[in-house]
Amino acid sequence: MFPPSKPETMKTHIQPEQYVPKSPADFIGGAHAIARILAGKASRLLKTSNTNAKLLLYGPPGTGKTKLAEMFASKLVSHPVQIEFTNGRNVNMDVIRRWQESERFLPVFGKWSVKIVDELDTCPQAAQDLLLSYLDRMPNSIAFIGTSNLDLRQLAERFHTRLQQFKVTAPESDDITRLLKRWNVGKQHANQIAVGCGGNVRAALLDTQSILDAEAA
Repeated sequence: MFPPSKPETMKTHIQPEQYVPKSPADFIGGAHAIARILAGKASRLLKTSNTNAKLLLYGPPGTGKTKLAEMFASKLVSHPVQIEFTNGRNVNMDVIRRWQESERFLPVFGKWSVKIVDELDTCPQAAQDLLLSYLDRMPNSIAFIGTSNLDLRQLAERFHTRLQQFKVTAPESDDITRLLKRWNVGKQHANQIAVGCGGNVRAALLDTQSILDAEAA
């Protein structure tokens, strides 16, 4: 999900559980290459007013999908208020109708708004038709980003045929070990965490936080 920009000697005062990748250089594994693609895409989108963006980030849990969506969004907007984050379970008919209604009050040229739907596959069945209709008619200067822990084949085809797809693969354990060396954890602990987390970087960061907390107690 996110590696040190420089080798393992680099340290940070940010706690592992609070660590957030801000740029492509902060991501590791499959997320690193995708972050570079998304950063370039955001730069191109900012130069036009006659398009929108519809993305789907899918892959194993804890590999950086949501953080990739947030990084992409941050490069498009000038203020966090322009980003709306929703869990798929909460995307009901009323939410989608509100999105449609708000289209009448779109920001002026050059100002994007972004909708991030985490776990898009959990969107209630009753709301899916309306959501698909919204995606089909989505105005310019809006970015819709969905994430899913499911394999693309398990996600409803009606979704993934409408969205540009990016598969986020899990990083290697060596990549995670290098990331954890940002903090003062021993090499043995870092290796154990990296191997034991099964590619879930979020879990690795939380395990590292637990070790640091125990040492500080």
